[in-house]
Amino acid sequence: MQVPLLRLQCGCNSYEWGKLGKDSAAARFASATPQSDFSIQNDKPYAELWMGTHPSNPSKDLTTGRTLLDLVQDNQQLLSPQIAEKYANKLPFLFKVLSIQKALSIQAHPNKKLAEQLHQRDGKNYPDDNHKPEMTIAITPFDGLCGFRPLAEIVHFLKSVPSLRQLVGEQAAKSFEDTVKGQETITDETQAKKNKAALQQAFKALMQSMPEDIQQQATQLIAQAKQE
Repeated sequence: MQVPLLRLQCGCNSYEWGKLGKDSAAARFASATPQSDFSIQNDKPYAELWMGTHPSNPSKDLTTGRTLLDLVQDNQQLLSPQIAEKYANKLPFLFKVLSIQKALSIQAHPNKKLAEQLHQRDGKNYPDDNHKPEMTIAITPFDGLCGFRPLAEIVHFLKSVPSLRQLVGEQAAKSFEDTVKGQETITDETQAKKNKAALQQAFKALMQSMPEDIQQQATQLIAQAKQE
């Protein structure tokens, strides 16, 4: 059976961290769809173009106006019978084009089992029952952070950057240093768990810092850097 090629109309989400107006690739791609009623506002942020079956912003067949979810549930050949059966006639991924103007928040995604439980318990706040492994492909110049520095480097910066130590707090910083001292690259499972727990506490303390404290320490750090 020949599967038709469907032209989709994809929605664009406006979040405050998105790029403004036509500077946003997400907005430009959304407006490029023929017969689309989408128009770009120069002072509005456009963050994400979505292509998928997510109920919050489903893609639609440009010709009929039917949602992509309706189409794949009505015709298993669009996904293939194997994929349709495995993922309950739903597209098992959400394709996004992101246009990022500001730093994004740190997110924690559930695994598949927990995602299903959260969706069943509170479908309003958890509309998607899928886990969220992510793959990122940069189509314009892009800077991203992933993971943590080696433990020895974190110890070095806690000692050499007073502003960082101030935000982490003396107790959490000292506990981290004492825990990992001489054990920074250890492979022993027990010690590795201790290192991880100490890093978790230090990072938690940093992330719970008050905005005004962060601003103060950032100002001091910039002033220090200019003097060096």
